[in-house]
Amino acid sequence: MPMPDIDDQIDRLYQLPLGDFTAARNALAKEAKRPDIRDVEKPNIAAWAVNQLYWHHRADYDRLVKAAERLRGEHRKLLAGKASDIREPEKLHRDAIRAASDRIRAVLEQAGHPASDQTMTAVQETLEALPAAEHVGRLTRPLKPLGFEALAGMSISPSTRPALRVVPRASPRDDEAKPRDARGERERAKQREKEDREKKERQREAERELKAAEAAMLRAEDAVKKAEKTLSDLRADRDRAVSEYQRARLRARE
Repeated sequence: MPMPDIDDQIDRLYQLPLGDFTAARNALAKEAKRPDIRDVEKPNIAAWAVNQLYWHHRADYDRLVKAAERLRGEHRKLLAGKASDIREPEKLHRDAIRAASDRIRAVLEQAGHPASDQTMTAVQETLEALPAAEHVGRLTRPLKPLGFEALAGMSISPSTRPALRVVPRASPRDDEAKPRDARGERERAKQREKEDREKKERQREAERELKAAEAAMLRAEDAVKKAEKTLSDLRADRDRAVSEYQRARLRARE
């Protein structure tokens, strides 16, 4: 019986539970007599979770990619100086990311992996970067959102542009500035999101430090109570010893 295609077998490695990856990869390298297969990299937890979306929940993945491609298409129209209203595509994209993220959270929990804030942040960024040039299904590390870099090579038309309905904050008196304003607003929004994440992480770190300090304080208070009890016991022993000494002296004088 012919051996299945090696690429198909490598694909199957990325569909396995994460803990089974290394043993299965090494077994495949031995069976196929391909030592180079041992170099196939094991994904980290966030990349593995996104791979599972691709392999086992393709409808969610396809919905996300379709929404992302539509949104990028509207941005390309915008940069080419054409009329574009990205509000609906942006909403559909956000909804698709949210649905995919919820699905991945469930996948992690069902597999017994913690859906930590760090992992879900990496998952979120990877979903925002899709579709990507990387082989989704074989990701080994999270991706980073491309933003307007995904539209590299598009030139902004110098011709007179129709009124755009994209960025509410753009000045109606300066249509030439609208694409730049749209890009600036998106970059500012990304910066605000980054700052929000950093702020939340600082808050979580402060909460962890507070809990650690509270635990240390409780331990110290417990130690003080034990020390106070020991001191009280020692004082009682001393008082008894003094009493015995005094009685012994009296008896000695008699």
